[in-house]
Amino acid sequence: MTHYYCTHFDSNYLGHAKNLLHSLSEHDSNFKLFMFCFDHLSFDAIVQLENKNIIPIYYEDLENYYPQLKVAKENRNYVEYFFTCSPATCNYVMANFSEVDLITYLDADLFFFDSPAKIFQELEGYSIGIISHRFNFFTKRNKIYGEFNVGWVSFKRDKNGLDCLNDWMNDCIDWCYQKIEKTRFADQKYLDYWPQNYKRVKVIGNIGANVAIWNIKNYKLSFKDGQILVNGTPLIFYHFANLKQIDKNLFSTDLSRVFVSLKGILLNKIYLPYINLLFKNKLSDVKIMAKKDNHVRGISSTFRELTRKIRSILFVDTIKI
Repeated sequence: MTHYYCTHFDSNYLGHAKNLLHSLSEHDSNFKLFMFCFDHLSFDAIVQLENKNIIPIYYEDLENYYPQLKVAKENRNYVEYFFTCSPATCNYVMANFSEVDLITYLDADLFFFDSPAKIFQELEGYSIGIISHRFNFFTKRNKIYGEFNVGWVSFKRDKNGLDCLNDWMNDCIDWCYQKIEKTRFADQKYLDYWPQNYKRVKVIGNIGANVAIWNIKNYKLSFKDGQILVNGTPLIFYHFANLKQIDKNLFSTDLSRVFVSLKGILLNKIYLPYINLLFKNKLSDVKIMAKKDNHVRGISSTFRELTRKIRSILFVDTIKI
C-alpha cells in the first residue's frame, strides 16, 4: 500500500524538506510525497532531484486552482499565508490525483527515525487523523495555541474526511492569523473542534510520533540496538520546530525555552545527525530561520526575550558543526 504525503515550503525550508524526503526514503518503502514549492529556488532544487517518489508542484499551480488563495494573500503576512495554504495543499492532491485514498499533511521540519506503519495502523477505520501536542507542565500554557499540532494531519477520501478538509480550507481562507482568539489561532486551533464536529476522528496515541521541544520533558530517551526509544517506545518522528541558524556553523534549537539542555541522546542521536544533513541539503547562501512569531508585541515581547536569554545561559541549547 502506497502512503501519500504532502508538504509545503520555500527556499528557507528547502533543507528541512530534503531532510524529510531523506527520512521517508529510509523508513517508508512505498510512498509518494507531493512537495509544494513556494519559490523558484526551492522548485528548481526539488525538480533537479529527479526522484520517482516525489511530485513537485509550484505554488502558482495551487493558487490558480484555488484563486481565493490570492485574495487571502493580500490581507495577511507571509507566515500567515503559508499557514493558510496547509489545507489547500491536501485538497489540491485529493482533487487532482484520484489514486490517493488517504492524504497526510506533514510539516517540512519533521524527520522520521522509524517506520510510520504503526501510525497508519492506528488510522485504519478512521476518516481523520490528528495528533496532540502532549504539552508538559512547563509548556501547557501553550494550549492557547491549540491542543493539536498541524505537524501530521490525515484525511481519508470519504465524505467525512473530505467535509472536514474542505471546512478547514474554507476556515483558513476566511481567517488565518497569528492572533490568539478564543476559538482560533492560525491554521491550528480549528483542529480542537474536529473530534466533536466530525465522525471517526482518530487522535494518534503512539508517543513516538511528533516528539518535539514542547513535550520532550515528558520522556526518558534511551538507545538500544541502533534505535532511539522514547519511554521504551521507538521514536517514529521528531519535529524540529524552532530550529534556526545563528551563523554559518552555529544553530539554535530553542530547547532552553523549555528548560532542557542539549546533551546525550538528544544531542548525539537526534539533533547532530539532523543538522549535519540539513547543512548539506540547505541552499549554501540561505540562512535557515524558524517561522517568525508576531503575535507577542510590546512589553510582553521584551520580557519574553529577556527570560529566554536567561534560560539560554542556564540551559545550553546551541550546536556548532
